[in-house]
Amino acid sequence: MIELLRRIIRFAVVIVVAFLGLVMALILTFSTLIAIIFLLVIARLRGKPFEAKEYWMARRSGRKSTSTQGSLSTKDVTDVESRDVR
Repeated sequence: MIELLRRIIRFAVVIVVAFLGLVMALILTFSTLIAIIFLLVIARLRGKPFEAKEYWMARRSGRKSTSTQGSLSTKDVTDVESRDVR
């Protein structure tokens, strides 16, 4: 009898976890759909067509390598000195 109760509880837990996974997948799907619709509306308001490939290429070209930005450029390092602190 106890074994049957354990199986029922285990089955219920698996069903609940599967249902939560389904809910999370649906939330991800709908939030992605809303984001794409938002991007399409903004592109239409600007008068430009929205293409995902063009969008990602524009975002990628906006980024620059971190080694050429700021004061920590690799060109700035000329010597390294180390000391033993006791």
